[in-house]
Amino acid sequence: HITEKNGKKYLNSFPIDKDGLVMPDTKDNKIKYQEPIELNPKNTLIMPRGLGTLGFTSSRYWVDTIRSLELYGFLTIPSIKCWDNCSSKYLTDILCRNAGLKTPKTVAISHSEDTERVVKELGNKFPVILKSSTGTQTGVGVTIVESMRSLNAFIQMILLYNKYLPIIIQEYIPLDYDVRVMVLDGEILGAMKRKVITDGSDFRSNVSLGAEAEKIEITEIEKDNAIKAAEAVDGKLVGIDFIPAKNREKEQPYILEVNSMPGFSGIEKIKNGLTQEILEHFKNRDNWRK
Repeated sequence: HITEKNGKKYLNSFPIDKDGLVMPDTKDNKIKYQEPIELNPKNTLIMPRGLGTLGFTSSRYWVDTIRSLELYGFLTIPSIKCWDNCSSKYLTDILCRNAGLKTPKTVAISHSEDTERVVKELGNKFPVILKSSTGTQTGVGVTIVESMRSLNAFIQMILLYNKYLPIIIQEYIPLDYDVRVMVLDGEILGAMKRKVITDGSDFRSNVSLGAEAEKIEITEIEKDNAIKAAEAVDGKLVGIDFIPAKNREKEQPYILEVNSMPGFSGIEKIKNGLTQEILEHFKNRDNWRK
């Protein structure tokens, strides 16, 4: 939690060990905090990792805390605006298409009787991709559906348990791999090729689910589109996922998703030192104002 004293703000937290792990001391049910850390917008960069996902793991208190810090002049990465834009895959799709980018055909579904209309908008083709518009993590919340009967059943079951869950249906684009690109202040930091899991048990490409990753050189049009996608969501540091076009040198890729809080561990294995490069970038206060 954050306290204020003599016009200064302080972060109060549990002690943290040498490995960066929190060490709460709950003996006698008394919470002990480490020495408060002074927060100054001139020399404190806020990189919240706990904003979570709306409706799933997001605490409104934490979101409001970060927003209040922004109001006091702190730079937060991601900003609340960027986090909100990326929290909805449907809104991200709208923002990207509005920026002239190419995305898979995407339709939001509002109720369980709406499936025929949605499939018709996608050209009456199966299979289709069914996603939660918010809340997917490491590929969980994404599934492939082979028929109208299965789609109806999926939608009815999902909305039975959460009738307000935002759901989108997307055209299925066959692929052998997709690409994750890290973008920092309009510059490409690195890219990795993520192969689709090919053991017959999956169709996703998340490294955390077992997909293989390797370095890839992306084309100029892919670089340009990744940077535009970052700009579309107002992102300083984001991960862009896309499916390459058949003619990568001349055709736009399909932008799949923009991640406002991308993990670094996967791409760090491809480009060693990337995390350090990010931190070095922000040691320069001039980069805070870009």
